[in-house]
Amino acid sequence: MYKKCGDIVEFKKLLLVLGIAMTITVLVMFGVTYGWYEYSTAQAAAKGKTINEVPTVIFTSDVNIYVNRIMPIYDDDRYTYGEKNTFTVTVGDNLKDYDTGIEISLTNLKIADELKIADYKYELLQDGVVVSSGNFSNVGMSTNMTIMPMKILNTVSFPQTYTYELYIWLSENGANQNNLMNKVFNAKLNVNSAIKK
Repeated sequence: MYKKCGDIVEFKKLLLVLGIAMTITVLVMFGVTYGWYEYSTAQAAAKGKTINEVPTVIFTSDVNIYVNRIMPIYDDDRYTYGEKNTFTVTVGDNLKDYDTGIEISLTNLKIADELKIADYKYELLQDGVVVSSGNFSNVGMSTNMTIMPMKILNTVSFPQTYTYELYIWLSENGANQNNLMNKVFNAKLNVNSAIKK
């Protein structure tokens, strides 16, 4: 008799475990079915669309900037002696119904502490016109730096190509800058784009 009671208790435990498992299975199936229904309903109701088109970016010089022989130059000589990187951004026919914006930044930035000063400068030109300028005094410990925040391109004909030139140089300030020469500056040019209808 005692053994039969033990069997009944074990059987009740088994029934309880099976009941819990069945309940969980039904709830999961219901959740998946309802989630799929909501997803397909939302997709059918969506009026907008996502496009995977982006402007074409071509780097004339290397995408990586590596400077290890820094010499002070006068600001007027930056276009002649400054570190120069050139790239183009082409907005194609496929984007004529959209506003195209781009953001230009430096990533993987490695800069000697001595160069985190106002005299170590950059300037970005778009088709020969300065669109951004600054220096590296506020870099701190960051490894990324935005050179040009997101800007909508004023494209009037398609395709249209924009030429960008980034200059980086150590500005001659009349003081002894020997401790700044031959320091390392290393970064990767990065161009992000955004499309808006």
